[in-house]
Amino acid sequence: MINKDKLSFGVLLLCSLVLAACNSNAAPTATATATATATSFSPIQPDAKNCFAAPFDSYQHWMQAVMAKNPTDQKRQQMLNQRFPASDYQRFADTVHCESFVYQVNGVPVVGFLLKPKQQQGKLPVVVFNRGGNGRFGSWQFGNLFYDLMPLAEQGYLVLASNYRGQIQPDPKKYYGDEFGGADVADVLAFKQLIPTLAAADASKVAMIGHSRGGMQTWLAAKEWPELKALMILAGVSDLQQELKVRPEMEKVFAQRIPDYHNNKEQQLKARSVVHFLPQIRADLPVLILHGDADKQVTVQSAHQIEALLKARHQPHKVVIYPQGDHGFSQYRNEMKQEILKFYPPAAKSGS
Repeated sequence: MINKDKLSFGVLLLCSLVLAACNSNAAPTATATATATATSFSPIQPDAKNCFAAPFDSYQHWMQAVMAKNPTDQKRQQMLNQRFPASDYQRFADTVHCESFVYQVNGVPVVGFLLKPKQQQGKLPVVVFNRGGNGRFGSWQFGNLFYDLMPLAEQGYLVLASNYRGQIQPDPKKYYGDEFGGADVADVLAFKQLIPTLAAADASKVAMIGHSRGGMQTWLAAKEWPELKALMILAGVSDLQQELKVRPEMEKVFAQRIPDYHNNKEQQLKARSVVHFLPQIRADLPVLILHGDADKQVTVQSAHQIEALLKARHQPHKVVIYPQGDHGFSQYRNEMKQEILKFYPPAAKSGS
């Protein structure tokens, strides 16, 4: 039987590993001695919590948390050490400020994250990173903050990310669930009001990244946020109806998440598919499309489809297709990072 919470267009292929790395406890290796810097934590948002709080206050504690259920699984330990090196942990702990906070969107509580360099020079360009997945699957946890967001923050960006609604226990009389591109788009758009209040942020330089389902969120948000400087779509879906033909199991996710799906299926899917609303997005907004041609979650045809539409309206764009690249770009992490840095340069290199 298919698990509906594991059917999604998004998150990295190692997401299950990453999520375990956030909540679970591991037999430490002899070299796992890296610790978070012992400086005081100064939250930026009210009541924000330090991402490097226990059990993530040291690399050793983090690995113990991950391996608690299977402390003798040496292959898993080795994989973790390779994916999350102690040296990277120490560098991020020393150089990156990372906090989680709760913000309100039309009375709905939502968990957000803010990351930035500890030693910043002036105001920083902003990246809003929209995650993939649905519900709790693919939600931002320490492991994927480490893997996806901290590398951006250390390059000189202020990074904002939302876990979308539904992660906090809702009022049982109300529905605050993830609507897969419905009311939850407001959770992303709320950052538009937040950014000007952040002393470290350059509100005139805001770009948006979306991976997988997050690509859909990014296209939808761009309709209401014309001031954005760039969009970067990583393995994003362009046409949900077409993708449903390739992955019919997604029907269960759509039926669970999308309101009134059974009565208005075609309308609801079109409303979430950029191929049907691209004209509502600013035509001179630069777009970067990155996709692997071996992606089994979102077909590479999705990238080709939106590329043709961008060409037709003469919208500035760049498309990179990675040979044998999978949904999580596992073989192309460095190349992907460099494309992002070139497309939307960090503070030290960015122009006006």
